[in-house]
Parts: sequence; structure tokens; C-alpha cells
Amino acid sequence: MNLKSGLKIFLIIFLFLLILFSIYIYLNLEKMGKVDQQISGETKIFLPKEFIKGELSVFDSIKTRRSVRDYAKEPLSLRELSTLLFATQGITSGYKRAAPSAGALYPIETYLAVNNVEGLAKGLYHYLSQEHSLVIVKPGDFSREIRKYCLDQDPLENAAVNFIWSAVFERTTKKYEERGLRYIFMEAGHISQNLYLQANSMGLGVVAIGAFDDEKINQLLDIDSEKESVIYINSVGRK
Repeated sequence: MNLKSGLKIFLIIFLFLLILFSIYIYLNLEKMGKVDQQISGETKIFLPKEFIKGELSVFDSIKTRRSVRDYAKEPLSLRELSTLLFATQGITSGYKRAAPSAGALYPIETYLAVNNVEGLAKGLYHYLSQEHSLVIVKPGDFSREIRKYCLDQDPLENAAVNFIWSAVFERTTKKYEERGLRYIFMEAGHISQNLYLQANSMGLGVVAIGAFDDEKINQLLDIDSEKESVIYINSVGRK
């Protein structure tokens, strides 16, 4: 075999391996992006994509951000809620979301306890980031139950909507093992801060809630505590 023939064989093998590697990367990127839990048999509510930029710069929103526990009775619009969802867990490019996630594995699921949003009946909802849509988990007013399970904190009952974030731990720990738990809680913090800053720029108030009965909230959302658990709650309302 001469040098020219050997080089040709090498190039063919190299191109073949490059194609296989590209296919592997593509399939894994698709898998990373499509991690939303699906609730079968439910009607999807597609949210408006005319997002609100807000009236404050990022710097001014950071500077004036405060936790707000008292809310006006005026409802949020569906467009405002849509904007907040996009700012926290929305798809910004390809499969990537508004908040960073270790390994782009996105273990966090977003649930909503809707109390006072125009165009949405009261109830528990699940957000599907891939489609920017909601599905209803349970209809009804759960504000008192959520307040009770969060150690009787007033904002939860008076909020227009409560953002409830759960973690599907295996998505991250299967790659990062025990250290993945740190990354999950970091990610929840990133998401919450996005909510704070976007809400503040729109004249809305937020307060983060860390004290709650995990199991009671899990049961309320009908999630399997062996695989998934609520890790953070934020209340949102008009100032």
C-alpha cells in the first residue's frame, strides 16, 4: 500500500467517524432539550409570545429589587404571566433556556398555582417550555392549602400566581452524581432571580419562599416524591 492509498483510507475512516460523532451530538442535544414532563390527555393553553420588555434597565432592576409580600387585588394579564414564564424557563435559542443549567440538563419543572390571572381559571398548572404552553393539573382554588403547607405565610394566599419549582434529580445526578444536587439548587436560584428582575421591571412584586412542607406540596401537585420534589416557591403579584 502506497502513501497515497493509505492517506485516502485514513480520510475515509476519519470522515465516517466524524459523521457518527455528529449524529451522536445531534441526538443528545435533542434529548437535552426535550425534558419537559408531559401530562397526557390535557388541553394545552398556548401562551402569547408578545413579551413585555419592562420599563427598567437590568441595572436599575437589580438596584431596586426587593422582596414584596403585599399585593394589590388587580389581576395579572396573561401576557404578563407569559413574559415571566419565558424569563424564567423559556426557550431562548435551540433547546437552551433563559436560565443556566449544568450540562444543559434542565432538571427544574415549573408549576403554577393561579389565583388571579386574566384568561386563566384558578387552578394548578404545569408549564411546557418547549411549546411555551400550560396544561392544567387540577382546577380550583388552592390558595389556602398552599398557604397552610407553607407555614401560613400570607403572600401565598394573596398572590396573583405562585411559581412552584420542582426538581427531577436524576436528570442531573446521573451525570454529576452527588455534586449534581448542588447544581440543581444553584439553578433554582438563577431561575428565581430572573423572575425577580423581570417582574420588578414590569412593576410586579415577588417574594421567595423556602419554608414549606415538601411532601404536602408534592401530593398537591400529584408528583412522585421518589423521583421529583418541590424545592422552591416564589409568589408574584401587582405592587
